[in-house]
Amino acid sequence: MDFIQLWNQAIKQVSSRTSDPSEQAIIQLFATQVTLNVDNNNLKFLCSSSYIHKIFLHHAPAFFDEVSHLLNKSDMGFSVEIANAVSPASSQPPLQPAASNFGFSQQQGFNDNGRARGLYQAERPSLLAKGGRLNHAGGSFNGFNGNGQIGSPNLSPAELQAQQGQFADVNQHPHSQAPLRQRPRFMRNEAINPNKTFENYVTDPDNRLLVATAVAVAANPGTSNYNPFYIYGGSGLGKTHLLFAIANRIRKERPDSSLVYIRAEEFIRHYVESMAKLGKKNGLDDQSVQFQDLYTENDVFIVDDIQNFIKAPKSRDVFFEIIADFIDRPNRQLILASDKAPGNLKGFSARLTSRFGSGVCCEVIPPSVETRAAIIMNKCKEIGITLSDDIVNYIASHIRSNVREIEGALKTLYTQYTISHELTFDDAVRILSNLVNSSNQVLSMDSIKERVAKEFEVQVSSMESAERKKAVSMARSMAMALIRELIPSASLTDIGRAFNKDHSSVYEAVQRVKAKMESDPELASRYHRLKLALKND
Repeated sequence: MDFIQLWNQAIKQVSSRTSDPSEQAIIQLFATQVTLNVDNNNLKFLCSSSYIHKIFLHHAPAFFDEVSHLLNKSDMGFSVEIANAVSPASSQPPLQPAASNFGFSQQQGFNDNGRARGLYQAERPSLLAKGGRLNHAGGSFNGFNGNGQIGSPNLSPAELQAQQGQFADVNQHPHSQAPLRQRPRFMRNEAINPNKTFENYVTDPDNRLLVATAVAVAANPGTSNYNPFYIYGGSGLGKTHLLFAIANRIRKERPDSSLVYIRAEEFIRHYVESMAKLGKKNGLDDQSVQFQDLYTENDVFIVDDIQNFIKAPKSRDVFFEIIADFIDRPNRQLILASDKAPGNLKGFSARLTSRFGSGVCCEVIPPSVETRAAIIMNKCKEIGITLSDDIVNYIASHIRSNVREIEGALKTLYTQYTISHELTFDDAVRILSNLVNSSNQVLSMDSIKERVAKEFEVQVSSMESAERKKAVSMARSMAMALIRELIPSASLTDIGRAFNKDHSSVYEAVQRVKAKMESDPELASRYHRLKLALKND
């Protein structure tokens, strides 16, 4: 039985039951700090240290419940123990496991469906009422089914170091006395997909500046002209591919440069794990410095999906200190990607977003139908499937939200092709019917209003009302101007009716937007970006 795979599945299932990012990060921590084993019909959870042991006890019943379910067994007991550890600086014998034996049985600890109840959490009050004793300091829990040791005994500093020593952030090189910092797996080279390069990145003509800048950054990382390099755009438009392309080019042309690629979620998880590992051994300030050094000691730092830092303010503060180091020190390159422009990031201070925008900001424009067709043909080569021109054109015309959905459509068709060994146009239309959103096939006034409302962060209903707040008024006028240009068949009266205005109000609004764009380059750029996005939808 593959206990590693079983444990990873349990981690995934338990994590999915909470929406709290901090709680999810702690649960993900258990994937590397807790080991699962089975001994005589008893599940054993071996914790890496007393600190992890104390944290895991709170979650133990949920994991016992999930693992029992995955094994399809309802008669198992379980224990939570601390793995043996020996202090390298001490001649003391290995510490004995401190076990937490809960000993559930079918009659005593299961619901009618055979899955264990969370006795430690849900039934703790009733257990205490029955005479059970819960003592975190002493570490004992008496009652229900015998006596079980659940806490950690008071440990001396040497013992605590012995238990936690195997999780220090430095390892000794076998041929040197100097410590070498051990990188987490996600920070190593395998985190970067070697198949994502500039050579196979299919781009829209409107993204030529973006790609040219990315190539320039990859050719000469660390120059002040391109630091930081900030990429933003909707999900599935190829931002991550471009980040990998930059990383692969730097690794090829500058093999001596140290480079790290990481997603914001991994950074947050790493921060939580790092603080948990050595929070008691060292002061948190010292540990925070050690954590930051893992990143600042590199030449190139690439961070994807930074908008997700909104849910982790402490990690975000540490992240700011790290990127400040990359921006302030010469010959360092910072590359960031997000689904929003710096000024539209929520939960970030102006001081932080101004740092993001102090270099070069480029938006990824959604691909046109011609570019989508080219992407489809390129992806077909990658997965080994040949499609007729009419199928390629159908996919390009009807799946327009992002490249990721196009990839999903091609994989779906490939699965069908491997079964039937042929694929007609009618087959493709039928298979992809659930992926095609017919409501988006024709550009409409409603779709333009919705896109503009999202851009200006207002409600469509506000745009259709008489509300005169600045943001609402500008969004309304912008939408009217876009409808006037993109839907020639729509008259001023038609547009006015859509916004509960008369035709003269529409005319004045359109002229007002045109005049303002001449004196406001930022507004003109925003209008142009919206127009391109709507045309490519």
